[in-house]
Amino acid sequence: MDAIVYSLKVSVFLIAFYLMFKSLMSRETLHRANRYLILGSIGLSFALPLWHITLNSTSSAAGGHTIAQSVVMLQEVIVGGGAPSQTFDWRVLAVAVFYTGIGICLLRMIISIMGVLRIIRRGERQTLPDGTVLVITDDEQAPFSWIKYIIINRKDHDENLQEILTHEQAHIRCRHSIDVLVCDVLCCLQWFNPAMWLLRRELCAVHEYEADKAVLDSGINAKQYQILLIKKAAGGKWYSIANSFNHSKLKYRITMMSRKKSSGWTMAKALYVLPIAAFAAIAFANCSKTEGEITKNPDLQNLEKMPADQYNQILELMGGEVKEDMLVFNYEDATGEMTVTSMSPDGTVRPVSDEELEKMRVPDDIVVEELIEESEKDFDNDQVFMLVEEMPEFPGGDLELRKFIAENVKYPAEAKEKKIKGKVFVQFVINKDGNVEDVKLARGVDPLLDEAAMDVVKSLPQWKPGRQRGQNVKVSFTVPINFQLD
Repeated sequence: MDAIVYSLKVSVFLIAFYLMFKSLMSRETLHRANRYLILGSIGLSFALPLWHITLNSTSSAAGGHTIAQSVVMLQEVIVGGGAPSQTFDWRVLAVAVFYTGIGICLLRMIISIMGVLRIIRRGERQTLPDGTVLVITDDEQAPFSWIKYIIINRKDHDENLQEILTHEQAHIRCRHSIDVLVCDVLCCLQWFNPAMWLLRRELCAVHEYEADKAVLDSGINAKQYQILLIKKAAGGKWYSIANSFNHSKLKYRITMMSRKKSSGWTMAKALYVLPIAAFAAIAFANCSKTEGEITKNPDLQNLEKMPADQYNQILELMGGEVKEDMLVFNYEDATGEMTVTSMSPDGTVRPVSDEELEKMRVPDDIVVEELIEESEKDFDNDQVFMLVEEMPEFPGGDLELRKFIAENVKYPAEAKEKKIKGKVFVQFVINKDGNVEDVKLARGVDPLLDEAAMDVVKSLPQWKPGRQRGQNVKVSFTVPINFQLD
């Protein structure tokens, strides 16, 4: 899911950059500048979501204390009463669709490259003085260039060689094929985003404008060249990976040839990238109250809100609404630096300071415990952790865990007869070997249901153990098992 979230952030920037480019720069004749502007916009779109700024204040960090979370809430499992044993995980579907789209686009790209290589291999090849290779084919093929190859059919070779050669050599000289290749790879990653494909189209159009200008600058008659473009507009097939002679829309190419050259001051409009970058700085800033270089767990870097289902289950486990900040977890890296983190009543996650810790009030018998130890003590991997660098993994993932519990838990017949139902919270520890231990009741409903829930948790198979600072450690979890009747 992290890849999907990142891709959605990228898509927002791509849309913003495309709209700004289309409205401000697409009609200008600054072709090379526009080319770099499009490439830069695409690059920034992929880079800006990775940009995190930490705004520091003078609040002190949580010096010599280690605070541990008392509950890592797994997703709820529904049992009995004709209710579904597990809810459909839309995240799995989203991930499957996302990567399937990438795979299809990559396959399409590979097929296009193979088609070009097949023509090159079968055609008659001639090496030109500038090092480019002219490939003459007998197929009805529109002229195009790719890397160092210029592909042209025999009829065009005999009738319009000079104009086509000048045009395609300009593509090769400017390394337009590299632009298209990189852009196509990024299009595969953003296959769902129309803005990415529209930016690619704008880039290919700029390539054609730039090559057309090279033809006219070489002394070829503009009207003669434009007539040739009209004749070739309905030419043979072309490959998406290549720079085709008749690739861009004809009307725009002819219009761009006759348009007055844009002033250098026009480039000032390209400064639209600055407010978009500023927006990114604000949107992705980490306004934490820390002092010095406080390191956060990379896995938690993007966690700004507790997931709604887990937050609601934490509230239910607590038996009421959180009226003050609730301490959730901490992270201490290999250097001993630590970020203490809290969850506010609306589920927002943020670092906290010593002063704030003193003001927090959480019920003693619910979800938070405070483990006080000196910060200079050696790392203790016998401690039970709540959040570690590498969390334990159930074989097959969370969906398989819920499936296992739902299929193996036994709804007591006596509980059904007495119409006893409710949600049981079971806490357990995954030890350093990946086995389940220390199974206990965090919040019960009735002894019959409580025992059934604890029995199924005790029967869980071996997990991949959690790791902290390169060592296997014990990690605590809580799973809600919801017994329902018809």
